[in-house]
Amino acid sequence: VESLKNLSLDSKRERVVLSIGQFRPEKDHELQIRSLAMLREKNPDMKDVKLVLLGSCRGEDDEDRVEKYQALVKSLALDANVEFVLNQPYSVVKDWLGRASVGLHTMWNEHFGIGVVEMMAAGLLVVAHDSGGPKTDIIVPFDGKRTGFLASTCEEYADCIKEALGMDKGSMKEMRQRARASALRFSDQVFSESFEASIIDSGVLT
Repeated sequence: VESLKNLSLDSKRERVVLSIGQFRPEKDHELQIRSLAMLREKNPDMKDVKLVLLGSCRGEDDEDRVEKYQALVKSLALDANVEFVLNQPYSVVKDWLGRASVGLHTMWNEHFGIGVVEMMAAGLLVVAHDSGGPKTDIIVPFDGKRTGFLASTCEEYADCIKEALGMDKGSMKEMRQRARASALRFSDQVFSESFEASIIDSGVLT
């Protein structure tokens, strides 16, 4: 998280929706692809939006799953709008975090969701699943104002992405700033300090 807070919030970000995560079934990449299709179908001004699916494959099962997603992309005529970025080093991940405008998370009931925190710290406007840790702990108001978006269906994801990309520059930057500030609550340093304080308060350390 700490290494991402220096990514610029002012640079001209691309109309890219970024998803980061292993190609496991529970990550629900199919929902992401279908949400992009619905976004484009409902909004002619969103035809240029690109979805980047960045992640790793653990083995043959994941590789087969990626092939299935690639076939789905082709069947929905999204070839020019979806890019698969597979098994790349962190430098590539960080580059995309600095280029993309919106972060996407679709895993149901994830306990915490460090990927959501990282995208917020990088300055992305995150659309996360309306469940689990992202709902209760991460995409929560900061200084009484929104830090991101929550969704659970294709239509909801499409509407949230449209809202995020349609914000004026001032509002967009303000939400990015709030999201980053909120995400830094989970930084290694803050966690360490909070943990130490709680231990001291408990009387274990003096």
